[in-house]
Amino acid sequence: MPSQDLLSCIVEPGSRDINRTVYTYPEYIESENFKIHFTTSDVDLQFVNGQWFNLQSSVSYAQSIINHAESSLAKFLSQGWERPPPDCDETITNTESPSHCTNFGGNSLYDIYIANDGVGMVIPETPYEVEPYTGGYTSYMKISTLLNEYSTLPSWSYHVVAHELHHSIQLRYGYSVSGSPGQYIYNGWFFEQTATYMENVVYPNSIHLRTMLANCNVITPLTNPALSIDYPSDVYPYRSALWQKFLVESLGDSSIVRLMWEEYGQNYASGFPTSLFPIYDNTISIVSNGQKSLSDAYMNYAIWRYFTGDRSTVNQYFYDGSAYCTSPVESFYDEHFILKTNKGSARYISLPSDDIDLVVTTDNPADLQLTLLETNNDGDLLVTYIDPEDNSFPMTINAANTNLLVGTVNFTSQASNDIEFYVEELEIPLIGDINFDGYLDILDVVLLIDYIVYPISYLYQADLNDDGVVNVLDVVSLVNNILS
Repeated sequence: MPSQDLLSCIVEPGSRDINRTVYTYPEYIESENFKIHFTTSDVDLQFVNGQWFNLQSSVSYAQSIINHAESSLAKFLSQGWERPPPDCDETITNTESPSHCTNFGGNSLYDIYIANDGVGMVIPETPYEVEPYTGGYTSYMKISTLLNEYSTLPSWSYHVVAHELHHSIQLRYGYSVSGSPGQYIYNGWFFEQTATYMENVVYPNSIHLRTMLANCNVITPLTNPALSIDYPSDVYPYRSALWQKFLVESLGDSSIVRLMWEEYGQNYASGFPTSLFPIYDNTISIVSNGQKSLSDAYMNYAIWRYFTGDRSTVNQYFYDGSAYCTSPVESFYDEHFILKTNKGSARYISLPSDDIDLVVTTDNPADLQLTLLETNNDGDLLVTYIDPEDNSFPMTINAANTNLLVGTVNFTSQASNDIEFYVEELEIPLIGDINFDGYLDILDVVLLIDYIVYPISYLYQADLNDDGVVNVLDVVSLVNNILS
């Protein structure tokens, strides 16, 4: 198969010479909402990525694609999504007009071309400035010939049609050139993330996302939990559909995905750069009736991602988490950790099974979220959210438990730098250790007597009986402590 630009399968118009496919012997079939263009002739070749590929297909293959497109669209529409815009106005009768339907597949039905440009892609074409989403675009789709080796679309490729169709629906709300003027695919990760999740809504048994998340040798939200949700590279935008899956499953409301797109469309129509994270924050609040925020979601998303693979728990967290990778855990002895900005980064830090006190310090206590996960010998899990005290996060560790510290971030609407924090053992002062050498011995007695005879300043270590005065009673207590 010809390779595809995996950053996004929404292709910028005119990029890589991708246009509506022209066949020497064109054929088509139509359904209620779609028109599929193809050829059964073997005379046409297409040059893609340095290779020639035949454009030949079959009527049965085209029919199977149109069947999947119709069933996918019906599913999306039943959940309240917009339908793809018509690509032309059939009331225009002047055949010389560039807007006449002869230039857009022949009519206003959504056009799908069977070609070799990629596995599947959607190409935005013309602005569709119709309320309420005036930043929308018309588009057309391309689906691979699969080298004409299949008479119908194979089951392992069903999800491609649903994925690409959702892109065409997304473009009704707004184009992916947003967030920063002139930067194509600035929010492309959101487009791919959503389409990859929604293909599983149409085909619940699709293994596409599950297979990607089971691969522990690539960059995913599980193998690299410290990456932000909008990480744009290494096919991560597809794999980060796990974030959308988490939102739906944790909040128990699949409408949150559509609500995000509706708000995105309204914002995009304003003509101003569109930031997605405030949209996430707002829609999470709406769906949870004001009970949860994006910061809460970050924290819970981190916990859910920890309990996958070997650590998955039956009937808890992700429904199919046992099929996923197991996220890596770091040791607190590394001490120094970094969370990437305020966009969903997470760190898993293994703590010792000792009766010790730890403290986490940072210059950004208001931005840091820490959760202690304690598992006892019976497998019971205790989740404790650590509150900061005096700009640090103290915690007491129980030797009887397996202890893990989960670090995440709070969401703020302002851009933030990376957040650094340190995990260290808290040394509690030994009462009576006057010279701070870690021992109680005669040297401490001598120093204490000197202090009583020649007081210089109040010394916390010397007030052994905690009566606010350093005197001979403290000497007696110290001697008793040494002898005991």
